[in-house]
Amino acid sequence: MNPKGMLLCGDWAPQKRKVETSLAGLIVINIECPIFLSEPVESFRAIKAGPLIFNLSSPDSKFNVVAILSNNHLFDYGIKGFQETLRVIKANNWIAVGAGLSKKEASAPVFFEWEGKHVAVLARCETQFGVAQVNKPGVAALDSTIFEQIREVKKEADIVIASIHAAAEMLPWPSPSRQDFCRALIDAGADIVHGHHAHVPQGWEEYNGGWIFYGLGNFCVDPAKWKWHQNGLWSLTPELLYYSEKIQIGFKTSVIEDQGEKIFVRESTEIERSEHFSYLDVCNKYLSDRVLLEGLWQEASIRMYFHHYAEWLGFDSKKNWSFFRVVRRILGKLKRFVTKKAALEYEKREYLLRYHLFACVSHSEAISTALGVLGGELEDLRTSETKILVEKWMIDS
Repeated sequence: MNPKGMLLCGDWAPQKRKVETSLAGLIVINIECPIFLSEPVESFRAIKAGPLIFNLSSPDSKFNVVAILSNNHLFDYGIKGFQETLRVIKANNWIAVGAGLSKKEASAPVFFEWEGKHVAVLARCETQFGVAQVNKPGVAALDSTIFEQIREVKKEADIVIASIHAAAEMLPWPSPSRQDFCRALIDAGADIVHGHHAHVPQGWEEYNGGWIFYGLGNFCVDPAKWKWHQNGLWSLTPELLYYSEKIQIGFKTSVIEDQGEKIFVRESTEIERSEHFSYLDVCNKYLSDRVLLEGLWQEASIRMYFHHYAEWLGFDSKKNWSFFRVVRRILGKLKRFVTKKAALEYEKREYLLRYHLFACVSHSEAISTALGVLGGELEDLRTSETKILVEKWMIDS
């Protein structure tokens, strides 16, 4: 008898587009934002820094879904968005994990049977927006408690999957500390690390008897919004198989097609797969070379610092007094005088932007790495090779 596979999928965010797919079966997938049956009203919108997004489409009914809800957009439309998403999930008899009405509920694992084995899934998101607190609804935070939780669920489960929403966006490689963290998850007892958030595929490695997939990429997004990125419209979709008392991996990729009125998600052709794996070979190559990986992270961190962070933090005096920034500040002040509510929201977003940069490990680590290298405290491991690689593969919007 042929074993039934389990597909690991990246981000689901078709937003307002309809979706069809040729794929089917059991999937573990990150539901990147809330699912509504009709467009949500304005009053549901959360106050945060960055975009607010929602879905009007859910995964195809041909799928049996383990829905990962621990991400930075699930609560973009508050508790209502969470409730509507759960309604869709329950109507399809799917499994949800990673969000709840309290910190304890959000962090709870889920269990199910697969190929005669007891599987546990944990889902966490690095601290961004919508993180659950003691008595506040939200998503499960990625913190040190996950290690003890893995050790505990391993006593009950044959297979443990740790789903992690954490990465520097658009970067094909994890930071060295993220690699250490994911390896520690395997050391604690996880069999699979299911990574997402980078929006581009990242590499994978087999480590200490487990598998780490650092980032799977966009499984289903609106092609019109991602056609600018050469790696934004395909994803790594590894298939887990269980036989001979061991997890086996089938390495696959899937492609997003824009078919006008609908989005079509399908398995890649042989030619597409060859192109995808040429890129993935570049991703994987540097996971085993710590010096080069550190150099790539430094290169990317400094790039992000000068492209975004310095201005956002007010550290770049030239940008602070550029014409466009001065105009934006003036317009912002005028807006604040319009109504008290507008003034309050503007002020909150300014605080939340800076909160985000310090609270989110990927951002704070990039900022401190850039400042450490530029200031000479950290050994500069950048090379001509790291410069070429980052310029080629880390594409900004």
